Amino acid sequence: MKFQDIEITVYNGVTDTIGHRSTLFNFLEHVDYDAIQELRSTTDTNRKKQIKLSLPQATISGVFSPTRSAENLVRHSGLICVDIDKKNNLHISNFNNLIPDVLRHIDEIAYAAHSVSGNGYFVIIPLKYPTHHKAQFEKLVRVFADMGINIDRACGDVCRLRCQSYDIHQYVNMSAKPFTGIYQEPKPIRPPFNCDYNGIDTEDKVADLCREINQQHIDLTGTYDDWVKIGAALSSLGESGRHWFHICSSQNGGYNAIECDRKFDNLLRSNRRIGIGTFFHYCKNAGLEI
Repeated sequence: MKFQDIEITVYNGVTDTIGHRSTLFNFLEHVDYDAIQELRSTTDTNRKKQIKLSLPQATISGVFSPTRSAENLVRHSGLICVDIDKKNNLHISNFNNLIPDVLRHIDEIAYAAHSVSGNGYFVIIPLKYPTHHKAQFEKLVRVFADMGINIDRACGDVCRLRCQSYDIHQYVNMSAKPFTGIYQEPKPIRPPFNCDYNGIDTEDKVADLCREINQQHIDLTGTYDDWVKIGAALSSLGESGRHWFHICSSQNGGYNAIECDRKFDNLLRSNRRIGIGTFFHYCKNAGLEI
């Protein structure tokens, strides 16, 4: 893979809606060092925003015309760019050394560097099946989550903009392997038992179980898929399930309150057919009395 040969669309700031064709190499290497350094050093919030909005932006996942929108994708680059923000990964003690300690050891990562703010990272990964961009992104989210790393979910948008940045310690791997994972929606779990527990109100039973989960520090959300299923089950209770989702999620070392709320909001809007029985099923498997 040669960055010089990968064509993308570059925009002259966020107000540019047309953009022009360029290469990934030019976007990554020909940068305004002075402007980026000023952005990172100034304490003026408005000035930071002004500089960031004026810097070149690019659609790493492909060429778009006449304007930047998913339906105007002319050609996919075969790449996806994901953000790893510090605010979403406060549990990672070695976050400042994430490239040498973790990212450089992942075979599918072609490029990793600090974001323009200097407080996070952006990572470029080649995709084996770019026509399944969203499904491959969803799988990446889960793979990184299993490593304890939270990816910004907005990066699943094929036409998402990447602000130009630089990092003297950037990691480049021209021999990166294409990521092959594709996420498939799991079939709803249909527990082999009834959710009517001796006349006890379902929400009261959920509250009792969550108190036990919190007291005994039982983690039902060992994987990303487990976390989603627990959230989907609790969202079947409506807004009242949000507190219990936080209780269950907080037992995991990767817990992030903002991401937890965001996920629950999405689950409330989704059409998942996972009922509260799934939550009871997980509790029973964890040794809790149902």
